[in-house]
Amino acid sequence: MSMATNRAARAQGAERQKSADKARAELVRLDNVSMDEDDEILPDFEAEVDDGRRVWVTAVLERTAVIEPAPGEPKVLVNRRRLFVNPRHLRVRHLASKEAARRGREAARQLRLQEQQSSAA
Repeated sequence: MSMATNRAARAQGAERQKSADKARAELVRLDNVSMDEDDEILPDFEAEVDDGRRVWVTAVLERTAVIEPAPGEPKVLVNRRRLFVNPRHLRVRHLASKEAARRGREAARQLRLQEQQSSAA
């Protein structure tokens, strides 16, 4: 291998390392992702476990997350502190929609009770 080819290979390796370091710098702990209190993180995103493994997150719970270490492998529960993510790749849902649905169900239940009471009288 010539000296020029060797230099070019080293330069490419250094560039790949810089790119990997930059990607790692963008990662934050999943439990440190800042969001509103009424928001929840939607599942199905890539994360990195604190031991360096890349995994797929299939569910995000209050203090833990369900991960799939590799396609076809059994899912595992991991503490959110152990997972690192790029917050720009996360999808978030505002929980007000869930609260509105709950209020709607409660209102419908109250209306049914009123109708039952008035028809019984």
